[in-house]
Amino acid sequence: MAVSVQPFPASSTSMGAYMPPTKNIKMQACPSPGPIHLSQRFAALKESMVSRREDSLVSSWRQLLEAIREEVDLVSSLGSQIVPSIDFADIRKLEYAESFQEELRTRGVAVIRNVVPRDTALDWEDETRVYLDQNPSKATSPARGSKLHEVYWSPAQVQARVHPNILAAQRFAMGAWKSKDPNARISTNFPITYADRMRIRTKGDMELSAPSAHIDGGSVERWEPDGYGRAGTYRDIFQGNWQDYNPWEASTRIPVASDLYRGVGSCSIFRAFQGWLAMSSIASPLQVCPMPQLATVYFLLRPFFSRRDVDTPWNLTRPQNSILHGALPSYTQEISRALHPHLQLDRSLVSIPRLEPGDYVIWHPDLIHVADGPHLGSHASSTTTAMYLPACPLTQTNALYLCRQRKAFLLGCPGPDFGGGRGESDYVGRPGVREVNEAGGEDGLRAMGLLPWDEEDADSDAERQVMAMANAILFPDLYDML
Repeated sequence: MAVSVQPFPASSTSMGAYMPPTKNIKMQACPSPGPIHLSQRFAALKESMVSRREDSLVSSWRQLLEAIREEVDLVSSLGSQIVPSIDFADIRKLEYAESFQEELRTRGVAVIRNVVPRDTALDWEDETRVYLDQNPSKATSPARGSKLHEVYWSPAQVQARVHPNILAAQRFAMGAWKSKDPNARISTNFPITYADRMRIRTKGDMELSAPSAHIDGGSVERWEPDGYGRAGTYRDIFQGNWQDYNPWEASTRIPVASDLYRGVGSCSIFRAFQGWLAMSSIASPLQVCPMPQLATVYFLLRPFFSRRDVDTPWNLTRPQNSILHGALPSYTQEISRALHPHLQLDRSLVSIPRLEPGDYVIWHPDLIHVADGPHLGSHASSTTTAMYLPACPLTQTNALYLCRQRKAFLLGCPGPDFGGGRGESDYVGRPGVREVNEAGGEDGLRAMGLLPWDEEDADSDAERQVMAMANAILFPDLYDML
């Protein structure tokens, strides 16, 4: 298929008066360390979820606590060694790839080394510094003990998102996801881009407040029938059969609504993995709780159980209250020692191994993590730089988001999940469609929603249908849908 970028001018004038829809609520950490009562509808929801399942849930809870105790002992004994890693050069070698993906499914986190050459990553760090220096109006926001730069379209970010090695690494990693439904409308073979921010840390950042453990992808939505309940993502857990819950079942993630309250910075699409690409040497930039099944089951069941005091056993709360521990509408899901004591976060949170420029760390969207502890650069005055680089499959929801993100890219506005405003529209050095083509070729253009997918590349009828659906959303003129 020939490359054509004519339909996508880089000028905001030709785009008319379009501005991306805005989000009004800033996504942030839960404001209280203790349990918070929500509206009574959540108490009614919890009652309906436990009704006629009391015995199975109590039995499930007790088995869960025993399994967690054993797993925490294992995690604590192994520490950072528990995080699997593979060199990018080995992802196509079955003897390495199969064992790596098995470990990835078990732990929910992994490092892919040398995804881009070290010199390339260092060049991107330099280009980022130049881009920020040339545009002093850049916005930053302190978050969880580090500094997020509210830039989305720097040359380094655009080049990284469409780099052939990045796309190959994402395809490989997303192979960990499977679907019991052969007709599920999802393709992990054709990653799409998700424009997120930069994380730049300096020595002074270590003086900020300690970051907290949290989970991406919504909070109260995980219990709500209109959130993750739409897809039955956690049905086995809430029915008392947590052993049957598979964190890697893709079909139960496709119709999820993870952003019912439209918090700024909350993700509204399906990210198969959250991820960072290191552009400098970074020691222990991330802590994770590498128990994707057990920890998820625990924080979801925790609101249904309580105890009267420290000397009494945990039992099903009767009647159910409106508390969803660590979850509030429009806030991220917080995990704490006080609210989630059985996870023993002081033992179950482990640091990922040191990252070098060009390394790519990925983790499951439900994984408990702490985004940065104290700044640990190689010397006192050092700055560490990483970009958020999630891996996103092709689905209907994701294609709809990509259509809006494409407009934001052409105008230099923030990604749709990150509020409105002019963003980088007047920034010097902001790349356009030509730079995407130069950095990523046809695959890069497709990942940015700038070129239709070739449906002949599909491996199955279901995948072909996904590609046709995405093409119809992004390129309606091809289907006489204008």
